[in-house]
Amino acid sequence: MSIRAISLAAFVVLQSFNGFAQSPTPPGTLVLDKGWQSAAQGGSATMEDLGVLLSTFAQPSSDTSKAPRIKLYQNVTYLMPYVEARDQLHLIQKVVPKIKVVCPGFPKDSFFHYGFDGIFDGHFNKLYLVVDKADQVVAVQLVTEAPKADLVDAPYKETVWHCYNFVNARTKASRRLWIDHKPFFQDERGWKEYSAKYTYGQPKGPVDVLRIDSLLMNPDLTTSGSRGSNWKPLEAVRLYLPKPIMELILFNVRATSK
Repeated sequence: MSIRAISLAAFVVLQSFNGFAQSPTPPGTLVLDKGWQSAAQGGSATMEDLGVLLSTFAQPSSDTSKAPRIKLYQNVTYLMPYVEARDQLHLIQKVVPKIKVVCPGFPKDSFFHYGFDGIFDGHFNKLYLVVDKADQVVAVQLVTEAPKADLVDAPYKETVWHCYNFVNARTKASRRLWIDHKPFFQDERGWKEYSAKYTYGQPKGPVDVLRIDSLLMNPDLTTSGSRGSNWKPLEAVRLYLPKPIMELILFNVRATSK
C-alpha cells in the first residue's frame, strides 16, 4: 500500500474517532449538532419574540435537508462557505473570533458567528456572518452600537418585546427601555416593511429571506406614556434570516412551548 493510501486511511479512522461520519457531508448541506432539537433552558421571553416575528412568514419544520440557493445579503447566499462569503464582502480583518450563538430557539450548539468591524449599509459598524458547524453561512446580521436618531425608525408607544439582538442574545436590562422590531420582505421593488393591517404591506408569495430591523431605545417617557423629545437610540440591529432557518427556529419554539 502506498504512503498516500495509508495516510488517507488514517485520516478516515481519525475522523470516525472524533465523531464525524465516515462519508463526508456534501457541500451545501446544513450541518447541525446532533442535539440541536434539545429543549432550551430558560429564554422563554426571547422565544416568544421569535415565534411572533417569524410565524407569519414560515411554518415549523425539522427538515434539515432543504438547501435552496437563497441570496441573503449582497452576493452572499445561504450555505455559502465562510471563506467565500468573506471574499464576496471584501472582509479583510485578520483576527476574527468564532463565537457560539446561544440565543434560545436557535438550533442548540450548532451556530457560530464571526464579527467584523467596518461601515456597512451606511451606518452599521459591525457585520456578523452566522455559520453552521461546517462553517457555511446561515444568516447575516448588522449592528450599530451608537445609532443616530435620524437613521432609525422609533415607535411612539411602548412595545412588548424582550430581545433586541438575537445573534448576540441581548435582552433589555431595564424595564424603562423599549425594543422595536420591524419585519421586511422583498418584492419586485426591493425591501418592503410588513403590515398586518394593510394588504399592500403583505407578501404575495413565500418569503425566502426575512429582514428584521430592531432597535433598543430610551424613550424619555412623557406623562402620557409616549416617547419624549429627548429619546435616544441605544443599538440598532438588522438581521437577514432565510426561510429554512426560520422553520428550524419555529420548530424549537413550538417544541419548547408544549
